[in-house]
Amino acid sequence: MASLAEKRMMTRYQSYGNVAYAPQYAGGTVRVPREEEIYRPRPTVRPRERAIARPQVDVRPAGRVAPFAVLGFLAAAVCAALLVFSYVQLTVLTDQAAAARSELSALETEHSTLAAQYESTFDQASLEAAVGGYMTKPDSSQYIYIDLSEADAVVVYDQEPVWSGAAGLFQGAAEVVGNVVEYFR
Repeated sequence: MASLAEKRMMTRYQSYGNVAYAPQYAGGTVRVPREEEIYRPRPTVRPRERAIARPQVDVRPAGRVAPFAVLGFLAAAVCAALLVFSYVQLTVLTDQAAAARSELSALETEHSTLAAQYESTFDQASLEAAVGGYMTKPDSSQYIYIDLSEADAVVVYDQEPVWSGAAGLFQGAAEVVGNVVEYFR
């Protein structure tokens, strides 16, 4: 039985009239295909579709939402909100720091110019030239001595009392709550 490729080759060589390279003429004999070997199209057979059988499974009814899951999601949301607020505060503080740096550089340049003006104003030679002979050096009667031999003492007013025990615990908790409230203002 001749394959489809052989049949195509045979018809190609026969249509052009050149059979020098045709494979069936290689031995000097011509092979004529038999009637069974002639290609006849066959109808295409479609495979049968099988119905997929799915097993029947009992589905568990939806339960209630666990309260710890809700608390976990709320805690995650609070952490995300605090993170966003901290980024906002960081941005504001960064802007304030940049503004303070620029103001500091401006003040440093102003300080150097004012210091130069001050030194030129209170120059000893220019003062002596301006005042002339009216300026005299102080004598011993004009000197005043201060006695610093006594011990130093410092009094601090408006000092917060130190809390201890349960009162300190409640005071610390109130301070933390106050700081959180102040953070969100």
